[in-house]
Amino acid sequence: MKTVIGAILLMVGLALLGHGSYMQAKAWLAQRLIEQAWQVALTTPEQQVKPWFYADSYVTAQLNWPSQKQTLTLLAGASGRNLAFAPSHFLASGELGSERGVLIAGHNDTHFAFLQDVKVGEQFSLQTQNGVIEQYQVRGIDVIHQSQDDFLAQDGLYLLTCYPFNSVVSGTELRLLVSADKVSEANASSDKASSLTSITNS
Repeated sequence: MKTVIGAILLMVGLALLGHGSYMQAKAWLAQRLIEQAWQVALTTPEQQVKPWFYADSYVTAQLNWPSQKQTLTLLAGASGRNLAFAPSHFLASGELGSERGVLIAGHNDTHFAFLQDVKVGEQFSLQTQNGVIEQYQVRGIDVIHQSQDDFLAQDGLYLLTCYPFNSVVSGTELRLLVSADKVSEANASSDKASSLTSITNS
């Protein structure tokens, strides 16, 4: 009897291990396909390029955050399915790169986990499919209730994820909201020069 139970437990363990490996392989492959789709999208700005043929979304922009060592390709439409694969643009908000309030959402245990380390004043860029790269600077970091959306009435780019991080309780009603403004080319150049000077003098 013990031998049978032991064999059953072994098979269950192997099945769980296999499932975990499958999920990791699926996530890895999805990221490669999304990155490839983005490269294609840059050469065909008028097309909606899907990362795989049956996807119900398409790549739409790329977020580059040097200080956090993050480069993330975004999908259109912040649905649960899309968020499992990449940060996603909430289509009901402003268009990416526009002056309206633009919302990008991501999971706090995967793609947007780095937001817990972000500081006010950090700069990052957003490249849209037409090749235009806009520079942004973080102006505020707030914890809000999931029902709040009045911030979208104010111009800027907003990154949203669940809060708190590493929570043992699922379904939290709190969100971390990172607000950012576009940076003028002159200011961006000045900040880069200051960074280079500090590195040279260190």
